Amino acid sequence: MTHPVPTQLQQNQPVTQFELGTQRNFVYAILNWSTPRRAVLIDPQHDIQTPLDELARWNFELTAVLLTHSHSDHTAGVPALLERFPKLPIYVHTAETKRLKKLHTHALELHPLSGGEKIPLGALELEAIHTPGHSAGECCYLLRGETNYLFTGDMLFIGDCGRTDLETGSTEEMFESLQKLRKLAGELGDAIILPGHHYAPACTSTLQHEIANSPVFQCRSPQDLARL
Repeated sequence: MTHPVPTQLQQNQPVTQFELGTQRNFVYAILNWSTPRRAVLIDPQHDIQTPLDELARWNFELTAVLLTHSHSDHTAGVPALLERFPKLPIYVHTAETKRLKKLHTHALELHPLSGGEKIPLGALELEAIHTPGHSAGECCYLLRGETNYLFTGDMLFIGDCGRTDLETGSTEEMFESLQKLRKLAGELGDAIILPGHHYAPACTSTLQHEIANSPVFQCRSPQDLARL
């Protein structure tokens, strides 16, 4: 089951998906097409020039960066962005700020999150959802609209979830985060899932499809999840 998201900016499409870097990272641009045109980027990778060129081609102003977590493969593009936009706001969970500051010595215009915050983008709005497990401050971002988009970083992949054996990871918290998304499914309907890496043949899925088919949603306890 695939739900294509453009890999180049397309008129009036709210989301563009870029696959960048050697670890097959997905970087996302969320786009407000109203005048003035504004955009945010999620999890910038090294080759940040590719999405920046697309934004410039369509006359978008980059207004913020949203980080799902602070692992280096999801923040590698931050220094290059700050060289061009020194005051660019960076949204990240409070549990990730310490690691982020260690990785990047630039002055950071941080907007710490705890979960539940609404991040405006012109007429659009994104909601931060705290979903720890892969990392203590992992957040998903929800873009509501005629179609709901859920940017899941390394918390939820297509057919799998993120590993929990890294620093501040927790299988117990991952299990609880999966249950949080399960509860959200009734409200969000067939929300499109946009993961942080291209680890499956498909680039996208839906929340309902993952709940029905992904092994991680079939687990009844953290112990079941640990055995996968």
